[in-house]
Amino acid sequence: MIELNWTFFVQVINFLVLMFILNKILYKPILKVLDERDERVVGGQTKAKQLVAESEKIFTSYNDKLQVAKIEALGTKNSARKEASDQANLIIGDARKKAEEIIHQIQQEMSMEVDRAKKELEPEVGIMASTIAQQILGRKVA
Repeated sequence: MIELNWTFFVQVINFLVLMFILNKILYKPILKVLDERDERVVGGQTKAKQLVAESEKIFTSYNDKLQVAKIEALGTKNSARKEASDQANLIIGDARKKAEEIIHQIQQEMSMEVDRAKKELEPEVGIMASTIAQQILGRKVA
């Protein structure tokens, strides 16, 4: 059978002293290091989540600003195109007016030249008609 004597108690005391020393020297520092490591991991994860959320906010903001810039650029482009079209229409209209004025002026000049030529040739018409008739008929016409 098991005998309980003073060596047993010394063994128990020795075990308790060893547990106390190991607890102070080994277990508590290891547990402390493990707790700190867990805190760093959790803190790193939290910081990573914050950075991801912040980057998503920045990305969303960037996309929104890019969309606004595209809309503004499109508006500016359309405005410039409309302005250019208006200017082109104005220039074309002015050119048409000038062309019509020139055509009208040339028509008036031609009309005046025709009238002047008629007036100059009117006295000679009778002579020319009789000369042509003579040549065609081959005889003198009165």
